[in-house]
Amino acid sequence: MYFWKCWRDHRMLFIGCVLSLVGMAILFTITLFRLGEHHLWKGTPELWSTTAFAVLGVYGSMITMFWALALGVSSLGEEFQKGTTDFLLSRPRRRRYWVWAGWSAGVCELAVATFLTAAAALGTLACLTHQIYTWRMLAAALPLTVGGAAVYGMAYFMALVARSGRRGLGYGVGILVIHLGLPAAVRMYWKVHIPAISNFIVAGCKSAVEASGHFPFLALAAWTAVALAFPFAAQLLLERMEA
Repeated sequence: MYFWKCWRDHRMLFIGCVLSLVGMAILFTITLFRLGEHHLWKGTPELWSTTAFAVLGVYGSMITMFWALALGVSSLGEEFQKGTTDFLLSRPRRRRYWVWAGWSAGVCELAVATFLTAAAALGTLACLTHQIYTWRMLAAALPLTVGGAAVYGMAYFMALVARSGRRGLGYGVGILVIHLGLPAAVRMYWKVHIPAISNFIVAGCKSAVEASGHFPFLALAAWTAVALAFPFAAQLLLERMEA
């Protein structure tokens, strides 16, 4: 199955993704706890909320988006660069199969990595405070996964457009930089709010832990739609593309 081929091709990237995210979660959570042990907060709720916001939301989103780009451009678009598309597209499978199998493999890898990251942050805090304030910390994996899937899908599609993982990575990085920088500039000069994926991830991670926080379900649905739009676009492109 192509799904398992993608897993074999991605396994070193996946291991690097897990190690970097989990290592970051453990190290930064310990650092945050030590720095704020005496003066940044007064109790456990503040500690867990700040960890969800800073460690998972801010740093976790940056690392997740980096690995989402790396995984996205190493999938179906890379097959053109390797010269294996003639073989793949001649198999008795519809072209949509290759698109969705490759896309789902990467999303599953991101989902596992982000869940382990949230679990690492929760476990580290439990060890440091000798209690579990809330299991909702694990829910922070949801916005991380959806945000990562949106970036992954964009890189996946751009690599297919460019028929090259390297060129697709260049296009993907450029699009992501513009997307992250443009909302801040527009808000600063014209006071117009443009949704940014980083803001969604940070808000989702923080609200997942806070008892009074309102989880951004509407934003979650919107970014899920964005994440799914890219493989649909990739399917349409591949079905009209000459191998």
